[in-house]
Amino acid sequence: MWIQLTEVSGQPIALNTEHVVSVQAYGERTKITHLGGQAIVAESVDLVLAAFGLRPLEMDDYRDPDQPLHS
Repeated sequence: MWIQLTEVSGQPIALNTEHVVSVQAYGERTKITHLGGQAIVAESVDLVLAAFGLRPLEMDDYRDPDQPLHS
């Protein structure tokens, strides 16, 4: 699946979600590592994960081992 996000320069960027390796908070932006390198996008981590159809994990001291890693 392809998604379109916004580079920090304001230009659109299209990413193939099958090639994404990691998604990390980068201040108020998001750093996406993919097979071709990295991209910093203007969207928040929560918005990027929603575009991928994922929910953020609960980040408390204890995570229920039965909690799915993604939806």
